[in-house]
Amino acid sequence: MLKRLGRLGALAAAMMAAAPGALAQGCAMCYADAAAQSPRAKHMLDLAILTLLIPSVCMFAGVLIAAFRRRERDTAEAVDSMDAAPVPNLAIPAEPRGLASDHI
Repeated sequence: MLKRLGRLGALAAAMMAAAPGALAQGCAMCYADAAAQSPRAKHMLDLAILTLLIPSVCMFAGVLIAAFRRRERDTAEAVDSMDAAPVPNLAIPAEPRGLASDHI
């Protein structure tokens, strides 16, 4: 599973690196406002963005981890219930029910 997540992360990083123009899209007013700031204010804005990103990423990761754990638990329960299930009786009855010879 970690190997799959690593591959997915590498793919996402490659896709983001391939489209640097897509990362710069945003509100023109916000861009003009940020461009007019001093270098220190720009740095503080970058830190604020990272600070707001951390809780979002943590919540997203928590939901993904919970979903994967739930899937693994449900799969394990399904396998256990299949092992413990009784074998159904597949014998064919001698005379089918509901087909009596006197009704024909």
